[in-house]
Amino acid sequence: MTSTAVQYDAIWLRPADYAVAPLNAKLKNKVTELSKALEKGLPAYPDNNRQDFYDVELENGWAYIHIREDRRMVYLIAYSKN
Repeated sequence: MTSTAVQYDAIWLRPADYAVAPLNAKLKNKVTELSKALEKGLPAYPDNNRQDFYDVELENGWAYIHIREDRRMVYLIAYSKN
């Protein structure tokens, strides 16, 4: 059996002056890490099934985020450590 990797087209994400909010209280301690990464800019991998949802690699793990352009918000949906 051969395996094939799923290919994603990454985009460069650097939303200016967007607030970052966790979806639930358990993610609150990851907001600073995400905010700093967004300020610098980082590659983001779009979710092919949901518009404006992305996977982003942070220094200590991966985050799943949703961007609301109309509210200038980035919502941290999920986080997993490396």
